[in-house]
Amino acid sequence: MTNTLPQRPLRDPGLTWRSGRTPFASAFGDVYFSCDGGLDETRHVFLNGCGLPEAWTNRPAFTIGELGFGTGRNFLAAWALWRRAAPQGARLHYIAVEGCPLTRAEVAECLAPLSELQDLARELLRIYPEPQPGFHRLFPAPDVHLTLLYGEAALALGQLEAGVDAWFLDGFSPDKNPAMWSGEVFAEIARLSRPGARLATYSAASGVRRGLDAAGFDVEKSVGFGHKREMLRGRFRGVEKPKPALQPWFAHAAHISPGHAAIVGGGIAGTSVAAALQRRGWRTTIIDRRNALAGEASGNPTGVLMPRMTAAPNLDGRFYAAAWRFGLQTVEELGARGFSMQRGLLQLATDEAEAARHAAIIAAAPLPGALLSRVDAKAASDIAGCNLPFGALHFPHGGWLEPDQFCQALAQESRTALDVDVGGLEHTGGRWRVRDRAGNMCMAADIVILANGFGATTLPQTQWISLQVRRGQITLAPPTPSSAALRSVLTYGGYITPAHNGVHSIGATFDWVNTDTLDQKPSVHEEDHARNLAELARALPHLAPGGDVSTLSGRAGLRCTTLDHLPLAGPVPDYAAYVDDFAELRHGHPWARYAAARYQPGLYALTGLGSRGLTTAPLAAEVIASQIAGEPWPLERDLVTALHPGRFLVRALKRRDA
Repeated sequence: MTNTLPQRPLRDPGLTWRSGRTPFASAFGDVYFSCDGGLDETRHVFLNGCGLPEAWTNRPAFTIGELGFGTGRNFLAAWALWRRAAPQGARLHYIAVEGCPLTRAEVAECLAPLSELQDLARELLRIYPEPQPGFHRLFPAPDVHLTLLYGEAALALGQLEAGVDAWFLDGFSPDKNPAMWSGEVFAEIARLSRPGARLATYSAASGVRRGLDAAGFDVEKSVGFGHKREMLRGRFRGVEKPKPALQPWFAHAAHISPGHAAIVGGGIAGTSVAAALQRRGWRTTIIDRRNALAGEASGNPTGVLMPRMTAAPNLDGRFYAAAWRFGLQTVEELGARGFSMQRGLLQLATDEAEAARHAAIIAAAPLPGALLSRVDAKAASDIAGCNLPFGALHFPHGGWLEPDQFCQALAQESRTALDVDVGGLEHTGGRWRVRDRAGNMCMAADIVILANGFGATTLPQTQWISLQVRRGQITLAPPTPSSAALRSVLTYGGYITPAHNGVHSIGATFDWVNTDTLDQKPSVHEEDHARNLAELARALPHLAPGGDVSTLSGRAGLRCTTLDHLPLAGPVPDYAAYVDDFAELRHGHPWARYAAARYQPGLYALTGLGSRGLTTAPLAAEVIASQIAGEPWPLERDLVTALHPGRFLVRALKRRDA
């Protein structure tokens, strides 16, 4: 079973047009869809072939998997049918694999003739990602979740965790693209299928029939469409399940139907979880010990939204690239609520080593060119609006925002319980009771998500979780004649934002602190102002303010991080059960012999976001919400398990430290 998803470059399908305006993939020598009937073909082969809409009757959620997203035509047809005939309050999950994705402009050209679906096509194009390997979770409508898997079919499906109800097999024909119709792909389809899952394909090739039968599908021929006399329809009869792809200590937690969620922590982590759960019909209450949301580290007057780029396609780099894409989508969605972000960010190459690192990042192409480019000093100066002596990585969609407004927008539909310092949790009668430090009960909830930084480790259920705490301070300084024209965020080790409300934000320190002082709000130190300004002066002396640091204001906050610099996001293990169930890890026994992990029922954590919480929290929250709801995961399996709260406990067992 595949454990990693290599970030191989995506192929260009070589879109051309044949007579009758039929889109044709030169790389495969095949058409994207028949010129005999357009949407009628999709409806006959896939929608009718999978028994839709009857198959989703009385289903709170329904998942369609597709091989070959292509132009998006099948998705639009399924979405249109869902809009007309969906069960009330239900959600449609549509997962599509595509190894050779079209660009947004190409998709727009292909969909232009579909006049009856233009309103849906516009929504798809609004969110459609430019080609980039990996998983892309998108929200074309509140009740429709689209997950595009860009990469080779067997590898991408091998990293997917989902339960699929219907399959559209619409890759290029088996003789043109045999890898899409391989036994390995069929085995993954079987692994991901729910009992009784349906399947349809235009192909009636004997090799396809045999492959699907071997994978566990009862397949029959049916009348084809247009010039194709026959097609295939199938139903999953089930076979003996192969070795699971998910290691037992990262097993799925029990799925929970929407109810009431108590979220401890009102910063970017907690409000992101609230938004993700609200999308799935949960009632949410955010509990915070301060008297307002974003009262802790998320309360700076400005925050920088930028990814953490790596040249190597490692777990860190892949997660931060995915989080960056999802974070930008989140900001875009919140625009409808009046929230906005000031765009433009330059990561300066202040020495030769940094310039070489930038070159390696660009060569690795961790983001599409529309999201990341490398510019010389002149271009950087033009972008920034002031003279810069260095080249840079340019993130045109990066920039700065007001974190408290970001949190408010995410939490707009949540209730809040402020000035409540949570001191205890008790699980009884299938529900959680949340108590304050004095032992008074605050509320009852079906689930609890701990999103309160280091505070997430202070409860009996979570005391074993290890986090590191850092103190960060920003400096607020008035603009100089040189810096007043700055219109992009500049990073150089530290960072400086364009002036807002009469001051630049300059930062930030990132220092170890004593965890004994965490109940106190950190104070602002003049020596840290001096450090922030010295860092700016070393890189960009003409932008650094002068004068007495004692006249400057600022803000300090505490951030927590993990040893591997990835967030903790997922179900909270039952510590005693983990140590007991997985004790043989101390002796290196194979993982297949263990039972599935046991968790604190309905208890989740999102913490350890470090200094990149504005970027990572929305996607990490989407991971948690998908797990709670039993939905397809929005990320590759190896990335989700890299965020799992139990990962350090497993490592400790393997080292014989637990």
